[in-house]
Amino acid sequence: MNKSEALIRLVDDDASLLFSTQIYLQTMGWKVVAYDSPEKFLRSDDLDVPGCLVLDFRMPNFTGLEVQQIMIERGYKHFPIIFLSGHGDIEMAVNAMAKGAVTFLEKPADPERLNAEVEKAVELGFSRSRRAKERLELKRRYSHLTSREKEVLHLVVDGLTNKEIGDKLGLSLATVKMHRGHAAEKLELSSVAEITRALILIQEEDQQDA
Repeated sequence: MNKSEALIRLVDDDASLLFSTQIYLQTMGWKVVAYDSPEKFLRSDDLDVPGCLVLDFRMPNFTGLEVQQIMIERGYKHFPIIFLSGHGDIEMAVNAMAKGAVTFLEKPADPERLNAEVEKAVELGFSRSRRAKERLELKRRYSHLTSREKEVLHLVVDGLTNKEIGDKLGLSLATVKMHRGHAAEKLELSSVAEITRALILIQEEDQQDA
């Protein structure tokens, strides 16, 4: 992970805490942008830039959970969020984590602990981004398969041999091999293990979009 590639967003209506947290994280080598209201963050920030969000839970006009929900609705369900709260509300923490938050820290957060959690969140964000891009590319390739090629491929993943697939679908062995070969070529994959992983990733995306 390269810190220069990540942007840490801070959203807090406590001006002094916002400033001190920004300075501390900058001294730790992070690029940081601070917002004193969720409205400014939601209006101005580019969430396509990787990194993480350190978000106060209780602010005027918006709660942290409401900000998180807006991000989800905008397509950033998996953007890493670290919640901060001075209230220690367990139910809030459970709800936030259930919606994908990375962690929940009580204010004032220990600086070293916060930095450690930021590192974890950013690494998780990069990992999620790589996985999302891979899923998108695999889904694009998968869309080029015919219905029969998809059918054959799923039976391959289920562990059936070419002969068993032919018997099940009423196809000749040569036709099964042809469909299997075309499917693997379109996916740009060769081994059963690679194809199995690809189909799992594609199904993960479909389930997340549902």
